[in-house]
Amino acid sequence: MGAASKATQSRRLVLDILLECEKQGAKSTDIIKAVLDKNDFLEQRDKAFIRHLAEGCVERAITLDHVINCFASTKTSKMKTPVKLIMRMGVYQILYMDSVPDAAACNEAVSLAISKGLSGLKGFVNGVLRNIARNRDDISWPDKEKDPLAYLSVVYSMPEWIAEHVCSEYGFERTESMFKAFLCERPVSINIISGDKKELTDRMEKAGINVTQSPYLDTAYMLKDAPGIGRLPGFDEGAFIVQDVGSMLSVVVAGIREGDTVIDLCAAPGGKSICAAVACGKSGKVFSFDLSEAKADKIRENAERLKLENIEIDVHDATVYDESLKDKADVLIADLPCSGLGVMGRKADIRYRLKPEDIGTLASLQRDILKNAVRYVKPGGLLMYSTCTISKDENDKNRQWLLDNFDLEAVGFEDRLPGELKNDTAAEGCLQLICGEPAGLPLLDGFFISLYRRKK
Repeated sequence: MGAASKATQSRRLVLDILLECEKQGAKSTDIIKAVLDKNDFLEQRDKAFIRHLAEGCVERAITLDHVINCFASTKTSKMKTPVKLIMRMGVYQILYMDSVPDAAACNEAVSLAISKGLSGLKGFVNGVLRNIARNRDDISWPDKEKDPLAYLSVVYSMPEWIAEHVCSEYGFERTESMFKAFLCERPVSINIISGDKKELTDRMEKAGINVTQSPYLDTAYMLKDAPGIGRLPGFDEGAFIVQDVGSMLSVVVAGIREGDTVIDLCAAPGGKSICAAVACGKSGKVFSFDLSEAKADKIRENAERLKLENIEIDVHDATVYDESLKDKADVLIADLPCSGLGVMGRKADIRYRLKPEDIGTLASLQRDILKNAVRYVKPGGLLMYSTCTISKDENDKNRQWLLDNFDLEAVGFEDRLPGELKNDTAAEGCLQLICGEPAGLPLLDGFFISLYRRKK
């Protein structure tokens, strides 16, 4: 297959991905993975191109539409969906993919329009994209001083209501720093569970993967230029799991000991349950639950690959009280469903699926689960409550609600954190990780961790 036809095929697959995202409103990460798995015969470089362009068009949709609207007589809101998506693809390549010549971005966009039966619009597509390419340095952006929310929304491709919500809690400068960090490239984060770390990372580097140890935890490593996870050295042997640092830290903070009984209420895909199973050892037990059989299967898949026999996995609705779990847990892990505002750097489509009212709804759901969770903890046992959001309604306010309404006391965990993350709030039993902080260190996701002891 020639270079030109391969390039055209790759872009057609990207357009198919974007059309499916628009049609289903599903998670773009799932759709991209499904398309790449179906086309596994493609070379790694072509897969990387498809992933980069598809993820970029989703992540920067607001920015791309703004640029198109600055030059097009027909606004994106009035365009047919295929035309709008083809235009986004072209602009993304022009502005953000230095490896793609402007002429190639324009010509391939025209080819895509023709392939979708839109030959009558090929002149429009070509003219607008070439105009953008010629005038990229003169694009008009919202004024940062006069309209800060519009500036944040357009420049960082964030719905304006999210910009307003985060600004109200963290201020403009910190919000902009966060939004900027969300757009940075993210390596794959893994947690090495077993075996010789150096031997494993050497094998990965020999396979052409850039491996860096995290400064936060000695089992955490960051991978760049990695192929599909299932192809990584050590995957089949169960040497590691894919897990973000915040998730790893939450289990470290929980202080699980040899022989403990641990309950993980909302466990899929199972990273925390696996870390807990390793920490409590063969004499301990982990009860790992989630809402559906599909989610339970994800946990089983990971547990079986790592050959862990001290995990019991079952379907369980965490909002429904289960008397059999009363006073059972030495440590209870409640990493609960949340708005996901802290992980938009990895899951860009969260910003488009989330609605303003969802934050309050999710905070209420978390309380429904926590009411049960407290009763599952033994007197003297520990409850670790965490989320992957930065919203204070779901984090600080729910923490205070727990302390005000249950026989719990906050437990400080500053001594269990790496030096870069030690602070006064950790000493008081809670930690809010912010994307982009600490400055100058590898990016963390926004993640909230809090720890409580049930009074005897």
